[in-house]
Amino acid sequence: MPISKRNRRALLVLLIIVVSISFVPRLIAGAAHFSDDDISFEQVKIAENDLEHNQEVWAAKKWKKYKKGSYVKRFKRPKSKFDPNEYKISDWKALGLSEKQAEIVVKLSKRGFESNMDLERIFVIPKEVYDLFKDSTFYPLPKSPFTYQSNKESPDRKKVSVNLNGGNSQDFERIPGVGPYFSKKIIDYRERLGGFINKEQLLEIWKIDMVKYQEIEEFVYFAGEPVEKISINRATAADLSKHPYINWQLANSIVKMRDQHGQYTELTGLRKSKLIDEVTYQKILPYLSL
Repeated sequence: MPISKRNRRALLVLLIIVVSISFVPRLIAGAAHFSDDDISFEQVKIAENDLEHNQEVWAAKKWKKYKKGSYVKRFKRPKSKFDPNEYKISDWKALGLSEKQAEIVVKLSKRGFESNMDLERIFVIPKEVYDLFKDSTFYPLPKSPFTYQSNKESPDRKKVSVNLNGGNSQDFERIPGVGPYFSKKIIDYRERLGGFINKEQLLEIWKIDMVKYQEIEEFVYFAGEPVEKISINRATAADLSKHPYINWQLANSIVKMRDQHGQYTELTGLRKSKLIDEVTYQKILPYLSL
């Protein structure tokens, strides 16, 4: 059956529509440069690596800027020469110390700073601050021993010297800053230890911090007296655990090894315990015997 002219026109229009639907999206995509061949997998990975690198560089620059701005820059040189004994809390804060740090330094200054060595020993003064002011300090000249004033300034406190292992409560109470409370604490801890083997053990006493220790250390001495020792071959776990350096688990381990392997022939046998590392071994060794 022959196709009429009208039907041929309709078929032609339909064909044009189908062709348009098929090719127009491709033409648009090509014009917008979104073909699959434009970006390869390798290019994507390179772009990702560049992004990560840029982020790392940015983060490093930001941290360097933060560190420089918030830590180093807050420390300042003194404007002129100064006597550390005369500095107030506000003066130390102007150099970059915190309120608490400045309070501790001023408190210690009441003992009298005689040289930069005294300041360098103060743990709350950061090295960065010390390096900035160490060349700007000066100290008053010592007074002549022939002046009347110097006789007034030899207080009894300079005569106080107490043996850590021999002093009684009255001896310790003569030390400036040590009243009945700290005197009792020192003696109680000495008895628990079996005797001090160095002055720094005072820092192990409750409420004796570095500030308090620096206040009293010059008034005490350690003469190297023998300490009371605990026999690891005779002591029970309860006996061992009474010592400040030996907790119950460690005491129980020492006794169990003795029960399993027989009496200790030398103190180095304690090293077999998994609970005793080198630091612990050196700490408890002066207080133990066979």
